[in-house]
Amino acid sequence: MDVKYINPFITATGTVFKTMLNLQTSIDKPFLKNDKVTTGDVTGVIGLAGDRSGSVCVSFTENGAKLVYKTLMGDECAEVSPEVVDAIGELTNIIAGQARKELEHAGVNLKASIPTIVVGKGLELHMLSDSPMVSLPFSFEVENTIETVHVDFAFG
Repeated sequence: MDVKYINPFITATGTVFKTMLNLQTSIDKPFLKNDKVTTGDVTGVIGLAGDRSGSVCVSFTENGAKLVYKTLMGDECAEVSPEVVDAIGELTNIIAGQARKELEHAGVNLKASIPTIVVGKGLELHMLSDSPMVSLPFSFEVENTIETVHVDFAFG
């Protein structure tokens, strides 16, 4: 996949984490996913349509999702509650929206669906795009814990 399609997701994720969560991210090595399995335990999924069609998935470990919720809301959760799910959905929506804005600069106009959030490990997602899924792993630190969020996307 062309870097002009990857960079908007890198920029969007870093910007959203910095402005909404006051957290720095560092990108690890991007890779192509050979399967359609969710990377984490709590995953926001948004469909994309327009000049191209595909999807964006923002996937956290259970602990990462709870830490993000705590950072956003200042409230602790012992489990992945409906509030944690809502927070991950909103974060997914904002990252996808920011990436879509960045993609407009590359001449790609996309609309997004309402996010769907799936909870569970290793869930198989079947997307409408046959394009390979690019996975962008980002590290971030909350309360001396290093977590990873994967922003996976494909569109053709």
